Amino acid sequence: MWLEMLITNAEVYQVGLYDLRIDGSIIVEMGRLQPLHGEPVVDAAGGALLPGLTDHHIHFLSYAASLSSIDCSPSKVANGIQLAELLRQTPGDTWLRGFGYHESVAGDIDRHWIDQCCDHRPVRIQHRTGRLWIYNSAAIEQLKLAMEQQNSNHPLTTSSLESGRFYDADQSLGDLLGRHLPPVAEASRRLAAFGITAFSDMTPSNDQETFSLFKRLRQQNNLLQHVQLARNKPFTQTNPTDSVMPGPVKIHLHESRLPALQDLVDRITLSHEHGVAVAIHAVTEIEMLFSITALEDAGTIQGDRIEHASVTPDYLLEKIKALDLTVVTQPQFIFGKGDTYRQDVAADSLPHLYRCAAFVNSGIALAGSSDAPFGCPDPWSSMRAAVTRRTSSGHVLTGDEVLSPEQALALYLGGLHSPGKFRQLEVGATADLCLLDRPWLLARRTLHSDHVKLVFNQGTPVYQKQDCISLQYQKAQPTL
Repeated sequence: MWLEMLITNAEVYQVGLYDLRIDGSIIVEMGRLQPLHGEPVVDAAGGALLPGLTDHHIHFLSYAASLSSIDCSPSKVANGIQLAELLRQTPGDTWLRGFGYHESVAGDIDRHWIDQCCDHRPVRIQHRTGRLWIYNSAAIEQLKLAMEQQNSNHPLTTSSLESGRFYDADQSLGDLLGRHLPPVAEASRRLAAFGITAFSDMTPSNDQETFSLFKRLRQQNNLLQHVQLARNKPFTQTNPTDSVMPGPVKIHLHESRLPALQDLVDRITLSHEHGVAVAIHAVTEIEMLFSITALEDAGTIQGDRIEHASVTPDYLLEKIKALDLTVVTQPQFIFGKGDTYRQDVAADSLPHLYRCAAFVNSGIALAGSSDAPFGCPDPWSSMRAAVTRRTSSGHVLTGDEVLSPEQALALYLGGLHSPGKFRQLEVGATADLCLLDRPWLLARRTLHSDHVKLVFNQGTPVYQKQDCISLQYQKAQPTL
């Protein structure tokens, strides 16, 4: 880390053309500044200087695991023939992991379907919802062997072992087969290249052990971002740091098996009694209404939020506003999954799907996220989707929900504890910065991650575009 650095000729976002001096991790001066003796200087050349971007909902370890997996999503394989070919052609004889599968590719596949195209190695494929794993026979044999060796009584049903389809069984599967650290350093570097300096990991199983892991990753310099970790319950996190912080309690609802309303109210109340906000996963209209009804009964505290808000009719907007909730959504799904939505989502729900402008115009705090690996991790792709509302085939989905480029960028400029609230670059602010290679007036036309030139986390460069900039030591002019 440089103790001191000067950034010159920067178009500070929504402020103007300034020089900035960083001392340690803080912006200490802004204006027209002269370099000090021996001070590193970065010439921004008029490029837009933004606060570092925040992904407000990601599953980081799963995203890291996806980097050593095969993409089985409809955007990569159009049909069962292509998926079968992908499985056959992927080299190796050890475990093969796939992610992003959807029924539009080859229907409700099971162990026998995978066996037909790949039976020589254990294979597991994750559905794009994250709730379902499909194992082939070789993988199931590994499971059975582990159960015998551990004399285990894990709650894996006979029907699941026969079909190879395991719903909501991540904990049991992980306990049996063990957990291996995925390429987290590479995942963090990729996020940094997008300009991301912070993320909220919203995995509902996060516990004390998860906190310890993320602290170690940060200490070992395998993690370049500030992290907020959602919790599976309102435990007190010992020794939190400014780089790995406790977040809200994550509550994951499923319309097919909702809890009793009072049980949800009690869980929210317990969290609030510990001073911990809640983040409720709500995708369908029923889940949204159920969540809001429970929050009306329990009351809300600062930081309570709805994750996804995938289908939000107008009458729910008023309730969300009245409760002062934050909504964390994923505009990129309009592009990545919009064509599937056009086929699968009921016609009367399509106008209310992954809304953006309706939340903003209603005065509801709105933040953006990737939900990676279940969505694209590139926030700039999500911004484009929020601005165009186009699916991958070019159809416009709910065009009246478009945002301006500035509104789309703002989705990613909130802090970890204040999603939806714009962070301004000013003296005293933490030097989490994203420098673009062009002024905002040009960058807003394309909203592309290729324009990210240099990224700082707490004053330390964590990404530098190849051959785009050099850090030069400027000597002070002699005094005459």
